Amino acid sequence: MCRYALLLLLVLVITMVNPAIGNACPSCKMIDDPIVQGFKWSILFLMAMPYLVFGLIGGTVFYTYKHTNRTNNHKPSSIVKGV
Repeated sequence: MCRYALLLLLVLVITMVNPAIGNACPSCKMIDDPIVQGFKWSILFLMAMPYLVFGLIGGTVFYTYKHTNRTNNHKPSSIVKGV
């Protein structure tokens, strides 16, 4: 446990001394580049697609369930009495 704490402390000190090492991605420095903007939009769409697909499927199932329970599914009354 002490070895992991020492390693973490060493990484934090090195990152504080030279903050350029700790950058998340090199493309974050070039924000105005069209390729970087394309990467950002593609990541956004890739993250949003599962929620959109499952939301549409769930919404369709919910709408169908509510629509079928709202209609009157009773049998019509018989004209002949006693039947």
